[in-house]
Order: sequence, then structure tokens, then C-alpha cells
Amino acid sequence: MLLGGCATGYNSKVGSTIDAVRTGALDAALADLDAKNQGKDKDLLYYLEKGELLRMQGNYGDSVSSWSQADAKVIEWEEAVKTDYAKVLGNVGSFVLNDTTRRYDGRDYEKVLLSTRLALDYVAQGKWDLARVEIKKMHEREAIIAEFRAKDLDDAKAKAEEKGLKATSFKDLQGYPVETLDDPEVKALKNSYESAFANYLAGFVYEALGEPSLAAAGYRKAIEMRGATPVLSEALARLDQRTGAAAGKQKAVKKTAKGKAVAVEPQGVDTLLIVETGYSPAITSRVLPIPLPIPTKGGLSIVMTPLSWPVVEKGDASVVPGLLTVNGNALPLTLMTSVDQMARRAIADEMPGIIARSSVRAILKGAAQKAIQDNVSGAGGAVLSIMAGVAAVASEQADERTWRTLPGFFSIARSVLPHGKNQLTLGLGGLPVTREVSLSGKHAVVVLRTSGEVVYLSQTPYDESQLPAVQPAAPAKAVKPAAKPRTPAKPAANTEVQAGKKI
Repeated sequence: MLLGGCATGYNSKVGSTIDAVRTGALDAALADLDAKNQGKDKDLLYYLEKGELLRMQGNYGDSVSSWSQADAKVIEWEEAVKTDYAKVLGNVGSFVLNDTTRRYDGRDYEKVLLSTRLALDYVAQGKWDLARVEIKKMHEREAIIAEFRAKDLDDAKAKAEEKGLKATSFKDLQGYPVETLDDPEVKALKNSYESAFANYLAGFVYEALGEPSLAAAGYRKAIEMRGATPVLSEALARLDQRTGAAAGKQKAVKKTAKGKAVAVEPQGVDTLLIVETGYSPAITSRVLPIPLPIPTKGGLSIVMTPLSWPVVEKGDASVVPGLLTVNGNALPLTLMTSVDQMARRAIADEMPGIIARSSVRAILKGAAQKAIQDNVSGAGGAVLSIMAGVAAVASEQADERTWRTLPGFFSIARSVLPHGKNQLTLGLGGLPVTREVSLSGKHAVVVLRTSGEVVYLSQTPYDESQLPAVQPAAPAKAVKPAAKPRTPAKPAANTEVQAGKKI
């Protein structure tokens, strides 16, 4: 018999790791993560969580290494979807025990945001070309997910019809917190994996690499998803001006004192400021009954059967700041993406498949209990039937696995900042927290990640060789000395000559 599927929920497993991160104890968080994942074969979540912790430490090389191993597992999933999607949709364990026995391939939004996080790691190392590779991979991954999700929905509908299931939506589950998934903002999302933040970042990376047409596509997609907020509208409207792609004059001009037009190079660094707050929401299990056709001695009967369902705990949007102060000037922050909403949309999209698997599972367990009752008579049969029922309930657990160290909210601002040192101040718990960054080059990305009362900083590398050259002062024109007067002039009364006076 398969009775070993019940496992401790993922929230319990990762809780102490999150607590350590909130206090800034990243070494302790990494040690805790490793202590709870001592097996030889690490799963996707281990590499996702570890990559995030290493990124917070500023250890971008090892973060890329960890996330690359996670990416390899996602690519394995992609290849399986292309060749045999039915194999990915389920396996014996998920239909007999529970969904936690399935290999965890990541939620849809996690797969896509993994590429986004890798892109940010590469930008933090100044490797814009490799960031571009991840951006391209992100768009390709979205297309694969879209195809898989459509097949998953068709498969769930087919199973529901085959088994005569009455409940096919989370709205059919009595007692389920429908409002968590049937939320207007969640329903407004096109899907669970495309995000305005990822598309804006794509636009910025393409712009930094001198590819204005691709940059425009990224900005347009972000506007389509988030609306024409000032920071988004300006990114697209002034793209030609910034990149020199429009016909006509390629650079801003100014006039000299004599009215001659001269080219003016942009002053400062075009800087994308990203503020990441909170954490991806937890997913918990909730046992609720569902009407199922269960085999009994009298034939099939509709029985209210208790099963475990995933519920997304609502994220705390109050941690999202509205302003970022840069060199004493307040910049409004625009909330681009809520992972809380993406997670809820993901569960809503997954629920038809979850309901189908859970229902088939319950029917199989009901059939097993009936077989015991039919084949073993008397008290012994009753005891075995009760034991089978207890095992069925004990093995029921919703899949709580999710990438918990992933930021919960992504906000942005954009400004041309001076080369060299700049001060960024963020309100945190009612108190200002200031970080200093040194900027160089034409484009930069600065990320502030808040966690409790701690702020983690990430930025494009500072390179003195990319600072603007200081033009030498023009030599003073030779002035012909005035002719000596034939007769020395008589000095005016009460006049003093003060040499070297500072004005």
C-alpha cells in the first residue's frame, strides 16, 4: 500500500529561513536552508530559495549558479511539455496519494520570474548581454506555459466528464474563501505569469543595449498590463529622444553666446530604480467537503467527501512604499507587479486540474474501502475499513509548495542621476533608511529589497572608466597690453589695491 505521501507542509519547513532573512541574518538563513535539504538530489525550490538568499548577500556569481540549476529543471519541464504533456499533468502518486507527491515544477509565475531574477543578477554584474539572453528566454517560456495551461484545462474537463464530477470550479467548493481568487484585480490579470514589471525591465535592457524597437515593444506591453502611468508613458514617449532613433536631430542642442548650435551629451545616468517589498504569499491547506460519486454497497452514491484544498494567504500590501527620496528629491514609486495577485491567479487557473485529481483520488480511495468491506466480513472488515478511511484522510494534503523568498511586490521609478555618489532614502517602519550608490555609464539599475527592518542593495557595477571625461578649460585668449601712458596717472585719493582677494 502507498501510505507515505503525507509530509510536513512547506510553510513549516521554510518558516525559520524567512524569519532569519527578516532580521538580516543571511548566513543563518542559508545554513537553515541547507540543514533542511540534506539529500543528494535537491529539488527546484531549494535552488530558487538559495539563489534569492545569495542575491541578497550580493553574491551574484553563486546566485546565478543556483538559479541556473533551477533553470535547468524548468527547461526539463519545458521539454517534457513539448514531447509528452500528459506525463507532466499527473502521475500515480498524485492520483493515489496527494499533489505533494508530484515533482514540483514551479508555479507558472515562478518559472517566468526566475528568468527575470537571473537577468537582474547579470545586470548587477554589468553583463547586459547575458541579461538580454534571459529576457528572450522569458518570452519563449511564456509561450510554452500558455500552451500547457490550455491543455491542462482541457484535460481537467475531460476527467470531470468521465467521472461525472459535479464540482469543477473553486466556486463549487462549500466553505472555500472564494473572494481570495474571485477578486477583481486577480480576474483583471491576463494570466498568472506575464507581468508589467518583467516587460518594463525587458524594455530597459533592450534600450541600454541600443535596440529601441525591442525596447518599445517591452514598454508597450507593460502599458497594456499596467495602464498608462507617468513612468510608463514617458518611457515610451521619450524613447526616440533618448536613443536617437527618430529622424532628425540625434542629440539635444544648445546655443552658444554667439547663437551657434552645438551637440550636448546627456548629463548623468539613466537609472531604473526598483523597490522590492514583502514576500511571495504562503499557500495553506484547508479541508472542505466536495460531492463525489463514491462506490458503496448499494452502488454509486453522491457523498460529501472531505478533501484538502490550497488557499493563498493574502499578502500585506501596506509594506509597499509610495515614495523614494533621491538626493533630497522625492520620486513617486509606481507599483508595477503584485506577486500576491499572480499567486492567486495561478491557483485559480490550477484549480480545475487540482479538483479533477483530488476527486479521482477520493473515488479510488472510496473504491478501496468498498473492496475491503466486500472481501472481509465481520468486525475485522470493519476495522480494516476504518483504517483505510483514516489513511485516506491522513494522506490528503494540498500542495503548499511555493517560492517563499521571492519578493511580493515590485515598484519602480526612473530618473537621470548624476555620475558618482547618490543618496537613496526609503521610509521603512516610519523611519528613513538611507543607502549610497555610485553610478557611472549611460544606464544603471538600482534595486532596494526590503525585508522587515532591513534593506538589501543591488546595483549595476560602478566603473570609473565610464565617467564622462572632464573637458580642459579653454585657454585664456591673449590680451594685448594697453599702451603705457606718457604721463603716470595720479592715483585717486583713499584708494587701496588689495591683491589676491577671494570673491
